[in-house]
Amino acid sequence: MSFNWRLLTFSELMIMLFVVIELVVVLVALVAMSWIRTTTMRRQMTYNAVRTKLIETISQIGPDGDPLLTKQCLAALATLNRDQQRRLLTEMAEYAGSGGTTTDPIFAQLFATSGLNADARSNAAARPWERLRAIREARAMADPAHLLARLVRDEVPDVRLGAFEALCSLGRADESLVALPLICQDGRLNRLRIIDSLAASRPFPVQELINLCQSEAADVRQVCIAALGQARQRPALDTIITAATDTDTEVRINALRALAELRENSTLAVCMHALTDDRWEVRSEGAKALGVLALPAAAEELGEALKDDVEWVRHNAALALVKCGPTGIAVLRAAAAQGISAAQSALAEARLAPPELAQSAAAA
Repeated sequence: MSFNWRLLTFSELMIMLFVVIELVVVLVALVAMSWIRTTTMRRQMTYNAVRTKLIETISQIGPDGDPLLTKQCLAALATLNRDQQRRLLTEMAEYAGSGGTTTDPIFAQLFATSGLNADARSNAAARPWERLRAIREARAMADPAHLLARLVRDEVPDVRLGAFEALCSLGRADESLVALPLICQDGRLNRLRIIDSLAASRPFPVQELINLCQSEAADVRQVCIAALGQARQRPALDTIITAATDTDTEVRINALRALAELRENSTLAVCMHALTDDRWEVRSEGAKALGVLALPAAAEELGEALKDDVEWVRHNAALALVKCGPTGIAVLRAAAAQGISAAQSALAEARLAPPELAQSAAAA
């Protein structure tokens, strides 16, 4: 039985043509997907094999190095493309160095010997996300391409913040301070991150931060004071005490928090003076600091703070009085008897309410 093509209309022929084209496209797509999947799996298997080889070999390399084993590592790395080499060395360095807190020089050596420093420098001059990648590599391997000192001055906030944090984690916080005035202008969240980075840095740049506390920029003074307090740097006590009367509200608040961290009884007068500040945020922080010191000598001033116009000040003053021992409790009881709710709540929380208040609460 033969098929007569002449019986088909033009429309039917076009439909058949499109069907055939669609089938061909589907077949090509399936072949392409199969090839991509196979290639990807092969690359991943090679990547995993090289990683296993490096783990086994690097663990045998002593502190003085072993040229033969190092050569074996380089040979294994050569089976990967350059992008995979950079990724693998970075991942292994981060894992071996607890996420960047320490570094093993073997990874920097392999990175440099493989000629990857040039790639890192190229990334450091490319798009922001590539510069961030270069920072990650630098942090994991102690900056083998010497990029962080330049990237900390980068025009992109996220890049210079990443470089700042990397320098601090590598014990080079003093080099990061050149970018401090600029990063302080990048928002509150970035300021909090650089405070944490500076406070955790070792060696801690105590004298450099003390000097920067004289900066004309309030944001810089705030960050320096906060970092000194968070790191509990007692050599900076006089600087922090001076900052407690700074013209900027945030600086005064951070100074009081720093004094609370230091827990120095000699700062009692400074903390009590904060209870008379024009800003309620400072008065509240002063009450918290006095609660940390927990000295009975502050009970009278805290008792006056129970009459403050702002609830948070009254609340923190009442909590501080609970910590001031019998003297503070006596002040709280007297205030509670006068109907001051902050005192009543603090005593109730401490289960120290006066008998008459306990009876009235039970009746209610």
